[in-house]
Amino acid sequence: MLRKTVPGADPLQVADLPEQRAQRAISLRSRLLVLVLVPIIGFSAFASILVVHRFQRVQDAEDAVRQVRAAVALDAVRARIAEEAIPLVSSVELLDLGTGDQGTGNGEGLSEVLQTLFHQATERTDAAATDAARDTLARPEVLQATQRVAAVRASWGAGETVSERETNNRQLFDKYRYLVEDLSDAVDAHLATAASAGGGDTGLEHAVADLRRTAHATTLAGEEVPYYLGFLAAPDGTEGASRQLFLRSWAGFKIASDDVTASSQATVRSGWLAALADQQTQVVDRALAEAVASGSHTPPESAVLVSLSSAVVGRDDALRAVLDTAATQAVQAAESYRSEAQQELAKYAAVTGLLLLLSVGGTFSTSRSIGAPLARLADAARSISRGELVDVAVEGPPETRIVAHGLGAAVASLRSVQAQAQAVADGAFDDEILQRPLGGPLGGVVHASVQQILGVMRDREQLQEEMAHQATHDALTTLPNRAEALAQIDRALRRTQRTGDRVGLLFLDLDQFKTVNDSLGHIAGDAVLQTVAQRLRQRVRGVDVVARLGGDEFVVLVEPVQDEKGLLDFGQALIDTISAPIPLPGSAESQAVIGASVGVAVSRVEALAAHDESGEAADRLLQEAHTAAYRAKNAGRGRVEVYDDDLRRALAAHTALEEGLRRALVEDELVLHYQPVTDLETGRVRSVEALVRWQKPGEGLVPPGVFIPVAESSDLICDLGRWALKTALTQLAEFDAAGGPGSGLKVAVNISGRHLRSPRLVDDVRSALAVSGTAPQRLALEITETVMVEDDAAWARLEELRAIGVQIAIDDFGTGYTSFGQLARVPVDVLKIDRSFVDSDDPRTVELVRLVVGAARSFGLRVVAEGVEQASQVRALQAVGCDTAQGFYFSRPVSADRLPAAVTGCQDIFDTTCRFERAS
Repeated sequence: MLRKTVPGADPLQVADLPEQRAQRAISLRSRLLVLVLVPIIGFSAFASILVVHRFQRVQDAEDAVRQVRAAVALDAVRARIAEEAIPLVSSVELLDLGTGDQGTGNGEGLSEVLQTLFHQATERTDAAATDAARDTLARPEVLQATQRVAAVRASWGAGETVSERETNNRQLFDKYRYLVEDLSDAVDAHLATAASAGGGDTGLEHAVADLRRTAHATTLAGEEVPYYLGFLAAPDGTEGASRQLFLRSWAGFKIASDDVTASSQATVRSGWLAALADQQTQVVDRALAEAVASGSHTPPESAVLVSLSSAVVGRDDALRAVLDTAATQAVQAAESYRSEAQQELAKYAAVTGLLLLLSVGGTFSTSRSIGAPLARLADAARSISRGELVDVAVEGPPETRIVAHGLGAAVASLRSVQAQAQAVADGAFDDEILQRPLGGPLGGVVHASVQQILGVMRDREQLQEEMAHQATHDALTTLPNRAEALAQIDRALRRTQRTGDRVGLLFLDLDQFKTVNDSLGHIAGDAVLQTVAQRLRQRVRGVDVVARLGGDEFVVLVEPVQDEKGLLDFGQALIDTISAPIPLPGSAESQAVIGASVGVAVSRVEALAAHDESGEAADRLLQEAHTAAYRAKNAGRGRVEVYDDDLRRALAAHTALEEGLRRALVEDELVLHYQPVTDLETGRVRSVEALVRWQKPGEGLVPPGVFIPVAESSDLICDLGRWALKTALTQLAEFDAAGGPGSGLKVAVNISGRHLRSPRLVDDVRSALAVSGTAPQRLALEITETVMVEDDAAWARLEELRAIGVQIAIDDFGTGYTSFGQLARVPVDVLKIDRSFVDSDDPRTVELVRLVVGAARSFGLRVVAEGVEQASQVRALQAVGCDTAQGFYFSRPVSADRLPAAVTGCQDIFDTTCRFERAS
């Protein structure tokens, strides 16, 4: 028989003795196949699982016993506290004891009886608490209940004045009720835990279920009389709620009692029926049944009250006896369940031990034949895994020898790899060993990998440097970006916090940049930004920091600041530097001229102390500088403004108003008022304009001129617009449903420029129309002509809205830049002439109104005149052919409920105006 030999191997090592060949015939797999260790271990594991499961059943059974006993102990305390409440609540609520008003002689006698019953009840409560506290599981809840009941007793008659004592005494009923309810919940929680710990044992589940039914019924029985007394003591006019509580507790007990009589255990059922037939139980049930039937709020005679208070104790004792029976049976069921689980645990533990013994024997027999060579091979493998390249002995069964031979070859290769890796780790990239190739195909791959790693490491170092710079700098201007600017400001503020110096921040907002960018293109805009960045770098000191926040906004960080006046002069110098003409690429003669508005803010010591965490001080300083720049821009541009106390107060007021407006949207403080639009030919009102009003609690209506600008400065104006759309269309549907003058109207809603630029506008309108079910033709959106001129993208949205039937109106027409020639292509249906033209007596203005009306008719547009306040203005508008008008002459904006009357009033005013004109 020929044998395959390894090329280059020693023939003496390859040729083995016959005994060795015979030994090799038995392979490691064959030996493992004859072993029964695996199935034995499997059976052992299965048995172990069963043992653990049975042990858990024992634990659950023991826990169920503890939970049932704890529930019984707590329920005893609960029952005694409920009994204690009855005489005390009776004396306080019906006889006014402890308040200085003892009443009649009969009242004094009844008071003594009730006090005696109360003291007897407290003794029973204390005794029950002492017994229950012996249960370790229930002890914490018992001690807490003991403390609470002591506090309730102490509050009886407490107070320095009669009024205080009356108030404390009147609260006794609720204090006892809450305490009893908490104990009832605790009892039910323990019983629920006991039931869940039963693990599906039917007997235990039925016993615990019967105990829970009985405990629930006894709890409700203890609540009937206190709720009845609370109903009797309720002040006239408020007894309805107290009566509902009493009826609910009375009916609840009846239902719970029927539930107990359906218990699975005959002893519980018979015991409960016997307790219900008890004389004391009958006394209480008859008294409460008569109270339910009569519904009288008049307290019964004192003898009846005393009899009821005494009978309650007897009834509770009878019901408690049944509860004790149910508890005993539940404990017995739990203990039986525990005993069964313990027996199963012993049985499965014995089986598991036997299987484990067999497993150990099988393992021992196998380890003698193959365990020792495998152990030595494993030791060598562990050493290699720890990085120790040790020699590997080739011994044992054939499979083990093959593994050992391969592992030895891997060690030899790894020693060569280790040498090259060590050179890389030491940073010796020029070491000669890295250039030495490794033997074999694997060695060639490893060597190529090392070379690749060297190249990647060099590239990575360069990339990290570039990425670190890109993450903190603006790509266009190479200036620090917003994140780096805030970091620089924060570091400067921390330095000055230690030194006591101040930091100055100049916020530069470029003027006319948008015009350059839109008219000359983005290439010209980028060139302008790069030139501005270069000029700022050249103008500042070497220690100052110039950064670009984004868009056309830059900041200059000055540290330290000696004189605020110097900062103002510096800001003006920066404006002069930026305002010089900027050459544009592509033409030697092409230039751009821009300007800048500068806001200056200086750090304050108190601000640093208040905002020294998480960069808040840096954010605050940047916000202050931005606010000052905003004021400079609004004041005429090309100016320097400093953030001072006036701006600080204005910003605080603005912030407070914005927060209030956000709250108003959530808490429904906003309302809509409607101003009718009157047809100047017929006098009919066909549409209204919806105007948002803020009904602020405690302040009344907030003028729209106060909160609308605040909303327009943030995304709040979009939320406000959505609310107005939804509310106006919903109320329009309500007007239709109500009928009368308010039905069939159209409504106009104002939309801000920010909302018009929002991609959600069309969806907002569609949603409001769908929710209200209103036809799109009955909705008009009013938009200022300035917004339309400034944003060409808005035209596409307006066209989309008109396509679904929504009308578009230009508000305050004549105050913007829309020419008559543009009306032919502007997506609009209605022109609203500004009030400044209606109110003017200038013949040129009147002629201008005539031209607007004529142009509108030429383009098929309707015209609405705003701000009409006099009859003469109505006649003048009729003379020029104006379609409709709105203003105080016809009606002020009114709330939704007053709109029908306002619509009728407009018709009357119009008729009066026309009669006067005909008469004159």
